[in-house]
Amino acid sequence: MKIRHLLIALLALLTIAFMPPLVSFIGGLTLVLGAGALIFRDLPLTCQEAVERHILGWLRRVRTSSPAPEPELTATARSQWSLPEMPVERARRIRAKPPVAGRIDLAHPSSPDNDDAP
Repeated sequence: MKIRHLLIALLALLTIAFMPPLVSFIGGLTLVLGAGALIFRDLPLTCQEAVERHILGWLRRVRTSSPAPEPELTATARSQWSLPEMPVERARRIRAKPPVAGRIDLAHPSSPDNDDAP
C-alpha cells in the first residue's frame, strides 16, 4: 500500500471516531441555546434586564482580566496609522430627460408639407 492510501484510511478512521461526538455536542449545544432563548423570551422584562446585566457583568470581568491589554498608541503612532483626509465628492446633478411623448424625432420629421407622402 502507498502512503497516500494509509493516510486516507487513517483519516477515515479518525473521522468515524471523532465526528459523531462532535456532531452530538454541536447539536446538543444548539438545543440548549434554543431552549434558553425561548425561556428568556417568556420572562418578564425585569427578569430579562437582570439576566442581561448579569451577563454584561460577566463579560466585563472576563474582558478586564485579560492577560494582554492592548497597547496605547502615542501621538506619532496615531498619525502614522490614521488615514489622510480625502475631499468629499459633491453629489452630481442628473439632468432629467423629457418624457418620451415630448421628444422630437429628428430622423423622421412629420410635417404637414412633407413632399415624400404619396
